[in-house]
Amino acid sequence: MGAPLVFLDTETTGLDPEDHIWEIAAVRVDPDGMHTEFHAFVIHDYARAQHLPDQFRADHAARYFTNTAITAREMCAALRALFDPPEDYRARAHVVGAVPSFDTERIARLMLQYGMEVPWHHHLIDAEVLAAGMMRCSPPWDSEDLSRLVGVDPDLFVRHSALGDVRWAMALYDAVLGNPF
Repeated sequence: MGAPLVFLDTETTGLDPEDHIWEIAAVRVDPDGMHTEFHAFVIHDYARAQHLPDQFRADHAARYFTNTAITAREMCAALRALFDPPEDYRARAHVVGAVPSFDTERIARLMLQYGMEVPWHHHLIDAEVLAAGMMRCSPPWDSEDLSRLVGVDPDLFVRHSALGDVRWAMALYDAVLGNPF
């Protein structure tokens, strides 16, 4: 039996490592096929989002509401509970996403700030790289073109939303490895 997978994505106030997470989504898939979903908006410095490109700034303005958001500490605690790290490090959940290091670096920094241990296995799985390898594409590649090459229509997903990108990464992973979710 394999380790759990946690498909993970964040939306942030920019691409800088110091930019804030304002939306997060994760779907844990256990080896027995059980799914657990987490989605939240995260309190952040709203002014930072005003520097986003127009499309992303408009999305942030349309979907983010402070009164429904949780704190970054609450987000980290919820993720630790979702990952539920076992004693044996080798059995920890593996993070899967599109450029998952982008998300895990920001989350890890917050977890360490709040005195929490990072709960995932250090082997991250990039669904785009899996697809590029399957199709023998060399960088640079366009993620939407790559998605279509492996038979996943990116237009079926709400791209650049945390939950939409999680579901898209799940579809890419499935297209390459044939794992039904």
